[in-house]
Amino acid sequence: MKLIQKVFTDEKGEMNIGGILMMGIGMVFLAVGFIMFPIATDATDDILAYEFTSNTAITDASFTGLTAITGITPLLILLGFISAAVISGFLGMKVMKAGTGSTKVSPGGLLMSGLSIVFIALGLIIFPVTLDGIATVYHGGGSGISSSYTGLSAILLVTPMLVLLSFIAASVISGFFGIKTIAKAG
Repeated sequence: MKLIQKVFTDEKGEMNIGGILMMGIGMVFLAVGFIMFPIATDATDDILAYEFTSNTAITDASFTGLTAITGITPLLILLGFISAAVISGFLGMKVMKAGTGSTKVSPGGLLMSGLSIVFIALGLIIFPVTLDGIATVYHGGGSGISSSYTGLSAILLVTPMLVLLSFIAASVISGFFGIKTIAKAG
């Protein structure tokens, strides 16, 4: 018993809260990623099974590149959360090993990291509404798009892919800057 007391009483040093915070954020990213992954796959399954109600000939395959981008979205989401967890954990270890950092917390960094999750969720939830709106214009009440609108058909066919890519890009960018800001504060 004396040996155990001696080991704990001879310890000197500081505990680095910044490093522990970064590693904790890494674990949160990992947990949230695995919680959101089934939701993301269900949402992308719904997008891949899309049929316009007024004309079932308009499906996800009608839109340029949408099927491919939607099919890879769950993988990108999972890799994004795993990457965020690994980067946060690595930065936490780096801060703890260097002995630098403080108890400062960056609310802006936490907000940006949280927004990355919101962008993914929001994108997948709103996306079917976006598809219906675009398909309604493309269908044109059964007559299609008027020929007086030059190039509108081609733009409408690529728009769903661009919308989905923009939500993914917004998520990646906000997550990156969130982690970067948190790392600077720690």
